[in-house]
Amino acid sequence: MISVVLPTYNEARSIQEALRRASAALRTAGEEHELIVVDDSSPDGTADLAEASAGEILVRVLRRPGRQGLATAVVAGWGIARGDVLGVMDADLQHPPEVLTRLASALRAHSAELAIATRSGPGGGAAEDWSWTRRLSSWAATHLAACVLPRTLAEVRDPMSGMFLVRARALEGVRLEPTGYKILLEVLGKAHYCELVEVPYVFQARSVGSSKLGMRESLQYLAHLLRLARSTGQLRSWMGYAAVGLSGAAVNITILVYLASRRAWPVGLALAVAIPLALVNNFFWNWLFTFRTSRLPSGEAHTGVLSRLVHYAKVCAPGALLNACLTLLLAWRGVRLLLASAAGVMLGGAWNLLFNVPAIWRSWDSPAPRDPTGVWDESGNCRLVFIGNTSSSSQRV
Repeated sequence: MISVVLPTYNEARSIQEALRRASAALRTAGEEHELIVVDDSSPDGTADLAEASAGEILVRVLRRPGRQGLATAVVAGWGIARGDVLGVMDADLQHPPEVLTRLASALRAHSAELAIATRSGPGGGAAEDWSWTRRLSSWAATHLAACVLPRTLAEVRDPMSGMFLVRARALEGVRLEPTGYKILLEVLGKAHYCELVEVPYVFQARSVGSSKLGMRESLQYLAHLLRLARSTGQLRSWMGYAAVGLSGAAVNITILVYLASRRAWPVGLALAVAIPLALVNNFFWNWLFTFRTSRLPSGEAHTGVLSRLVHYAKVCAPGALLNACLTLLLAWRGVRLLLASAAGVMLGGAWNLLFNVPAIWRSWDSPAPRDPTGVWDESGNCRLVFIGNTSSSSQRV
């Protein structure tokens, strides 16, 4: 059975249509199902309208006092669910209920533990012509999540999705403690899964109601990311990564100043030595310290280290180029070499921090199995499968 939770607050104008369409979609997929509405004391009568639909479809309503948040509503709904597959979708029809048919089919066809409706990739998108500010905020939230939780989210196309299905067994023994409105982040960070599928869909324009997202929800989102980083061990890795980055900055500046000032090398030539040495310093200290649990088997050590070093150098190349260009420019303008080098290092580091963290972490990371009893591919890695409109592709995560 599939149990789908619809968290609601003031969704009276759309709740009955959402329930009818969701039930029809699951019937089309041949799935036994139940719908659970978790309502946070909506003053517009949302809960009453949902209960009135019980004569037509299988729906239960859980009423909660006050506004306690979307993510906790989902957890509360899952707590009373009867299904072996748990799901969530919004009740405002921005998540087309018909996507449940494809999610259920994909979950069964690939024997996956998690099926996510994604707005990214071929076949996905938004029907509404979003303003540049909304597009920027959406990109920033997604990128921030991938940067704070690079091991968990680096390969997931739409970790901000609010519509997905997860097998109940993947959450056994897991304590879900979400904050705010992004329950999928909690599931991705803590659930036991070997394979997930992503199904593209078009996020619909809002026809009724209004967005519940405000400053409070944004702050809760940041707090949720930090708590997940700590609980998954990625905060500890971040601290090591930052320490190694500072050591690389010291290597870069020290070698550059020594060669250019003490040995009278041209600044450009000194940079050509200092930056690669700092890069190699960072790579090996991260290999030995920050990502020591991600080492390759001994038989693959030499080729594995070399290939990862090459990949790391390619990913860091834009930041290194910015570092060199700014350092040369400032030195040419008469700025003291120590200050020019420090400015270059800061610019290159900022670029990598803002745009390259997930790719940089993948230079080392070979994710450990989330569930030793699960199904793995021939290389022992988890798999992410993207289900397009006409074909599917898979990639290791």
